[in-house]
Amino acid sequence: MEKRFSKIYSQTWAQILLLVGFCFFLFFFNLNQWDLWNPDEPRYAQVAREMVNGGDWILMHYNGSLYSDKPPLFFWLIAFSSSLWQGVTFFSVRFPSAFFGTLTVLITFLLGRSLYDSRAGFLSGLILATSFEFAYLSTRANMDTTLTFFTTASLVCFIQWYQHWKRDGKEKKSIKDYLIYGFYAGMALATLTKGPVGFLLPLFVSLIYLTLQKDWGGIKRMKLLPGMLLFLVIVLSWYLPALWKGGWDYFNETLLRHSVGRFAKGTIHIRPFYYYLYAFPADFLPWTFFLPAALLYGYSKERIEKRKGFLFLLTWFAVIFLFFSLTKGKRDLYLLPLFPAASLMVGMVWDDFTSSPVDHFRRKWVLFPLLGLITLTFVIGAAIPWVVSTKFPSFLSYSLPGVFLAVGGGIAMFILYRFKNYGTIFFLVVGMVAGGFFYTLRTVFPQLNPYKSARFISEEVRSQIQPGEKLATYGFETGPYNYYTGIIPILELGKEEALIHFLRSPERVFCLIKSRDLKKIRMREGFPLVEWAPRNHVGHRQIVLISNR
Repeated sequence: MEKRFSKIYSQTWAQILLLVGFCFFLFFFNLNQWDLWNPDEPRYAQVAREMVNGGDWILMHYNGSLYSDKPPLFFWLIAFSSSLWQGVTFFSVRFPSAFFGTLTVLITFLLGRSLYDSRAGFLSGLILATSFEFAYLSTRANMDTTLTFFTTASLVCFIQWYQHWKRDGKEKKSIKDYLIYGFYAGMALATLTKGPVGFLLPLFVSLIYLTLQKDWGGIKRMKLLPGMLLFLVIVLSWYLPALWKGGWDYFNETLLRHSVGRFAKGTIHIRPFYYYLYAFPADFLPWTFFLPAALLYGYSKERIEKRKGFLFLLTWFAVIFLFFSLTKGKRDLYLLPLFPAASLMVGMVWDDFTSSPVDHFRRKWVLFPLLGLITLTFVIGAAIPWVVSTKFPSFLSYSLPGVFLAVGGGIAMFILYRFKNYGTIFFLVVGMVAGGFFYTLRTVFPQLNPYKSARFISEEVRSQIQPGEKLATYGFETGPYNYYTGIIPILELGKEEALIHFLRSPERVFCLIKSRDLKKIRMREGFPLVEWAPRNHVGHRQIVLISNR
């Protein structure tokens, strides 16, 4: 039976079907189970909604004003999804991320199949799909999963073209000669997703890889002139009309302030240069344990014949890691484009470890991290009830399935470890992550919804405010409240003087304010304010609806 299953899943068509089915279960099945949460999801949904309602597909708008923070492709995708699924709903807004997350898993499989073998590609696809940050962002309305697909597709086109050119040269012409144009097209679409970072990452990776190879001829043969012309045609097909409509102020906002300025100076999420040294290992769990083994094994003598493929993956990983480490502003999700490379390196190790005889020293590279992972599952199983009972006692019952999964999985892994059944351990880890993630989306997130979503306080706003009355926010963005109330515009007040002036309006006005800020205002001014709704948590903030009448 086991041999029959092994023979089926070793077929390429079966592996693709298994990966698609797995991603459907993991990413798509529960997309509508919880609200759009701050900060990005409601904002992006609102931009797409105003694009559809306003009919302007060139210049985007947010809260009734010009939105110049990001290019339009991701918002076009949300708008198309909303048309497909009949409304700007939780499912339709998240659908592009789940769709491109699935495509990234598939293209990672195809690259692993090309660099190593079909089984390594299959394992790499499963590793990518079950790495914590990638799985989470594939169910969120964030553009980084879409960006990751296009940067990955660009780099896959490059390495496929390069391998074909090195192997066959000019003697054997095929369609693979034109894959280099896919490299530039992928860069262009990535740029339309998130700006200049979309072309900088693939371009740096490819050029540095060729430099490390000392292949100057490869750089000359990259068709830089026609390739960059194709890139510009795709990008400028939106950017030129946008500049024509928005003028140079729009150029300064989109390119200089939001792209170059954020990289060089940083305006938000300022963190030290070593931030990703501890952030990435947590985000790539549970496969982080095996990444050191992948690095050691990739340059071992047993992998000499595959070393160029590994060098490409290592360059891909290192360039993106260093690039974002040098930026002032840092978020965990910025590193998502290197996850396919990390998954392929770890997949290579697991493929060789479970399918071929290995010597004693190489076994230790995987066995010691495996013991570390088993230990972690027991630690998690013990920590979950203690943490939940201490901070969220009312949710203790919801944590018990996670405890049983961690402890039971840890026991099963230890038994399999003792019997040296390492292939089963791999699929057990995949199943544990998938089961835990599915349960989190299906059960835990809906329970957290009242504490994370702006919908509940927004319903109170809609029940109190009358047509024509003004609404403002103080100290935070308006996006979630635009989306859930349907009110446009909402004033965004940033200074205390502006808030006081607003509350002194002769007509009745409303303001959403953090509880701690309300205390300061009351102590300073002493004029009566009316609280119109119960105080609601929206993420880590406690929000109050107040009025001057």
